[in-house]
Amino acid sequence: MSTTAQALTVIDFESLAQPGDGITSQGFSYTEDGYTLTNTNINEFPFAIFNIGEPRYLGSTALFNDTPNGTIILNKSDGGAFDLLSIDLGELNEPFESSTVTFVGVKADNSTISNTFTLNGVKGFQTFNFTNFTNIISTSWQQVDPFHQFDNIVISDSTTTSVPEPTSILGLLSFAAIGLGSALTYKKAAT
Repeated sequence: MSTTAQALTVIDFESLAQPGDGITSQGFSYTEDGYTLTNTNINEFPFAIFNIGEPRYLGSTALFNDTPNGTIILNKSDGGAFDLLSIDLGELNEPFESSTVTFVGVKADNSTISNTFTLNGVKGFQTFNFTNFTNIISTSWQQVDPFHQFDNIVISDSTTTSVPEPTSILGLLSFAAIGLGSALTYKKAAT
């Protein structure tokens, strides 16, 4: 019998937190907990974060693509498949405006799926849950006007493990009991 054990990963960017105001560049690639985010527009501007004293900091360290119309790709660093469960999105610039973000997932069988989320235009993060983003090998989305930042990407990494079936366990216990009985009989006969 096989069972699926799910390990949840939350990419939260907290290790990037910086004091002060302004923004801090983070390069064109970021890896956390076995997952990599790539900014494909390497001739433009890198990923960045708002420092904790910046007015656009939304209470948690978040990443954003600093390239308008730039593309972000998320994949497992080893190229394996994963389930994308949810993401927190927040407005990027003041005055905060509603923005729409479309995520396109590529599944292990090369089929694609998309989910579109619309922010409410109020300063702060909103959590969006993905639908059918299972067995994904990559997900991409763009930084389109009026722009967004992202945080708390929740991913399920499914792995299959073997677990003995209940009848197999009973069989092993019966075999052990017979062996124990035989040993006791042998000891009794020897005395």
